[in-house]
Amino acid sequence: MKAVILTRVSTKEQEEGHSLPAQNTRLCGYAKRKGLTVIKTFQIIESSTRGKRKEFMQMIEFCKSQPEKIAIIADAVDRVQRSFKESVMLDDLIRQEKIELHFYRENMVIGKNSSSSDIMRWDFSVMGAKSYVLQLSENVRRSIDYKIKNGEFAGAAPTGYENFTAENGKNSIRPKEPDATKVRMLFERYSLGGTSVRELAQLADTYGLKSRTGRKINTSSMCYILDNPFYYGEMLSKGRLIKHIYEPLITKELFDKCHSIRLNGANKPFKHGEIPFLYRGLIACMNSGRICPNEIKKKKFYYLVCYKADGSRLYVPERDITEQITYILRGIHLPKQVIDDLKEHLTNSKAAEIEFRNRELGRLNAEITKAQQRRDMLLNMRLDGEINKEQYENKRAELQLTIERMRDKIKAHGKADDLFNDTLIGLFEIASAAGEVFAKSNNDEKRRTLLRFIFASLQIKEGIIYYKLNFPFSEISNLADSNPNHSEPRKNNDLT
Repeated sequence: MKAVILTRVSTKEQEEGHSLPAQNTRLCGYAKRKGLTVIKTFQIIESSTRGKRKEFMQMIEFCKSQPEKIAIIADAVDRVQRSFKESVMLDDLIRQEKIELHFYRENMVIGKNSSSSDIMRWDFSVMGAKSYVLQLSENVRRSIDYKIKNGEFAGAAPTGYENFTAENGKNSIRPKEPDATKVRMLFERYSLGGTSVRELAQLADTYGLKSRTGRKINTSSMCYILDNPFYYGEMLSKGRLIKHIYEPLITKELFDKCHSIRLNGANKPFKHGEIPFLYRGLIACMNSGRICPNEIKKKKFYYLVCYKADGSRLYVPERDITEQITYILRGIHLPKQVIDDLKEHLTNSKAAEIEFRNRELGRLNAEITKAQQRRDMLLNMRLDGEINKEQYENKRAELQLTIERMRDKIKAHGKADDLFNDTLIGLFEIASAAGEVFAKSNNDEKRRTLLRFIFASLQIKEGIIYYKLNFPFSEISNLADSNPNHSEPRKNNDLT
């Protein structure tokens, strides 16, 4: 008689523990002793209680397609059975003489001509198999509940951590460098605002961070990381937060800040963010109390939308807003002596910035040299056999990350120097002639920066701009109220 061999394990760990080869060896020996010819072997990795049995059904269909009765050889009943539903299906095939079941451990053959005692044993074995797998599931559940109660995490460690066996033989979790540092950097970056989750996932890819399965961090994975309380010291179980016993990567304050940004959508881009509206997000409507939206008509006319007292929309051309703001800015000017003093102060500030930058660059370059020397020493230690491959790879990656971070800081100092120069020039230009700078500039981003720098608030009512100046501009504007402590928004009366 022809036969197929069925070997099954329930988890990947059992497969790696060579359970499948052990079963196959026993069953091949059994087939040889019984004079059965093995024509196909099915190796199945599946849970014994959950999901559809795709591979199992492929074996059944294979047996049904054969022109003669096929013996199915399995290690035990629990390798085949999961429920009485399958028992009925197999029993039908047995009665049709399509299959015959051979169970090695029970020393039992179930076929059309099997004795009533074997059939009874078969049914009882099915009951036993079902009871076993259900009890196993219950034991696993109890074990998990016990671990969680004691602050232990039952499962694979999140990205940035790793599972390991502690000295006491128990499974535990610890930070995995350099991934832990990369995860911490991502939280810190997101907490600053202005970075979307998708951009953060792209940054994770730039860092070389992978998921615990070695896959690229996508947007969904990044959301899971940002929402996972494990990183600050708690784990979620059945809707409850429980403090765990492992080392946190971040503080709860940092986690809460990131969570707040996620909830409030502070990092979401504007719907029409690609359109260069000069006053986008800068001017509030006094009647509605909300930031005025912007609209474009015929692809070239820009409008600020505010609301009248009756709730109807009022479209104010952007050029009308610009005329009013330019008039206000032209009222801001400093006496020559003050400008000369400011010029001297800015020159001294630049000298202090150069001294600080050179000192920091020297320190960063020294740290890079030190890390490179440690990396070279690490290679010698590996070649001499003082450390193993895993220790070498982990430490080398950590040192390389340190070097890259120092280089990034050096680049940042270069950008900061450029920004500092631009800021000094901008301050001097503003103090000298803010109105002319605003009117003549073709750089909208520079103009927006200028507005944020000078104005504490900008509001509009029925097309008229009301404003409040930041200090010290509130003190030097010839349009300012005579009361230096006046804090109410003021209207540009000359344009009413």
